[in-house]
Amino acid sequence: MSKQLTSEQKVDEYETLLEIGLELAGTLDLHQVLTLALEKAEEFCHAESSSIWEVDEEHRELFFRLVRGKGAVELEALRIPLDQGIVGSVASSGVAEIVHDVKADPRWTGEPREGFETRSILTVPLIARGKVVGVLQLLNPTDRDGFAEDDLRRMRLFAGPLAHALANARLYAQQKDLFLDTVTALAEAIEKRDPYTGGHVHRVVAYSVLLGMEIGLERDELESVRLAATLHDVGKIGVPDRILGKPGRLDDEEFRVMQRHAADGAEIVSNIRSLRHLLPGVRSHHERMDGGGYPDGLSGDALQRTPRIIGVADTYDAMTTDRPYRQGLSADQAAAEIERCSGSQFCPDVAAAFRRIYLRGEFDLAHGEALLESLSEQLQRE
Repeated sequence: MSKQLTSEQKVDEYETLLEIGLELAGTLDLHQVLTLALEKAEEFCHAESSSIWEVDEEHRELFFRLVRGKGAVELEALRIPLDQGIVGSVASSGVAEIVHDVKADPRWTGEPREGFETRSILTVPLIARGKVVGVLQLLNPTDRDGFAEDDLRRMRLFAGPLAHALANARLYAQQKDLFLDTVTALAEAIEKRDPYTGGHVHRVVAYSVLLGMEIGLERDELESVRLAATLHDVGKIGVPDRILGKPGRLDDEEFRVMQRHAADGAEIVSNIRSLRHLLPGVRSHHERMDGGGYPDGLSGDALQRTPRIIGVADTYDAMTTDRPYRQGLSADQAAAEIERCSGSQFCPDVAAAFRRIYLRGEFDLAHGEALLESLSEQLQRE
């Protein structure tokens, strides 16, 4: 049994819980605050390991939102049915439990990680708006045989702010998914006006995130590249059908009209406050490092990173796509052209990143789609 807490210790605990609750309510970096919460939970209850499970209602499963302790990395992808094991039982019942001897419990399904022995488990449901959204779990107190009722009291207090943070994170992810779906649907609807570029937007998005990942962009930057690539041709909504669908090469005047799509797209995006950070990628993806691009003739450092990335992805797809008046280049021919134009048309760093991916045999739609799927899964966890 744990010793009785002093009044001063209880005040310290409540202050810590309040601080964590405030941070959870005010942060977009949920992973960082949840990590802090688990660290404090382990400290308060002297636990060897801790985790936060989240409910996947669609698949009736539990998955790790966050797990700490030995073997945590190998557990991150683990999923279990909602009615399986002690954690599943608590998620289904909504009732917190302490299990002092897990091996004697008929719900115990065995160790999910090598080199770790579970002796005692404390499991608390995370309930938000009357629904179980996850489970907080602590394993193995380090200073005694099992968890005490006082530990359960502490973790029930922890569960309140954690549950609402998870629920809010889920809602935020759903809103971002809806936003991305809406933007993508708009871009694809505009693309359908051009009978010769089917799938162009999707491929440019896939290629752009491959390049961004190779360069080492952070998660938020990759999301911006993804959105800007999705909208890079939105200005084509203002290009007349006779030009957009012309089966032959454009004459000089028609080409000048077509060129306006970059500036027109930027104007459209500028009217949507939540999209204004995408302006450089939309407006400047046809600029060149040597200043010979359009619409502004930007060059060198004046050309931001996002349009540099989209420019390579867009040009590669254009070169390898068949048009009525010419056959697309082979992948090797297009790769050689990007390398040849490095430093003049293309950013040397982006061209070098392209070459590395291409030589690994990974610059293709399949690898780009796999990365996009991975980014979407990360979004669900953040």
